[in-house]
Amino acid sequence: MRAHQLEQLKAQLAALEAKVHQHDAQLSDADKRWLHHKSRFHEQLFEQQGASLAGCLEVLRRDLKQIEQMVQVGATGDTLGLACQRFGERFEALMQALANTDTARRGNQLSARGRSSKNSDYQWIDQSVMNSSHKLHQELAKHKSWEDKMVQKIQQMEQALDITPANDKITLQNEILALHKRLGKCRQAMTYIEQRIAWLEKPRY
Repeated sequence: MRAHQLEQLKAQLAALEAKVHQHDAQLSDADKRWLHHKSRFHEQLFEQQGASLAGCLEVLRRDLKQIEQMVQVGATGDTLGLACQRFGERFEALMQALANTDTARRGNQLSARGRSSKNSDYQWIDQSVMNSSHKLHQELAKHKSWEDKMVQKIQQMEQALDITPANDKITLQNEILALHKRLGKCRQAMTYIEQRIAWLEKPRY
């Protein structure tokens, strides 16, 4: 296993750490109230409740340290593969938690602005689409198709981890994490589109 492959995982974790610290710093009192008693992860991933996500980083650091130690002693096969898979699952869960907070906050801001799409973070969606419920349903279906394809690809790649040579496991894990990141953005966009559809189809009295 090459050292630069492990360094890639470290760099990805460092980037995630920066996002988590930014997330926690931007939490408003309202965010802290509605997230206070929420369990945001499956108990096998993180034992964490509340708005702050910083506590999850220590678990990921410990996982990565374990992978590094395995590499140093020449561990191969299922042991290393399972460690990489566990790290990837927790990494993705934390990324999704960040996206969920951001999407919920954006939904609240959208409501406060009268659901205007002009300041949306999704400027790549044509304005005519944003103002048409029918076109938004088509856009949502397109995103759903992308989501299904990415989920299927991730499952195939995770299954391939079991038979991937030890020297290539970290490289494959990096590819899985990158695809998880794209999947998270896709799901975030889907949530936003669903919110927009709900507002457009809301009865006006």
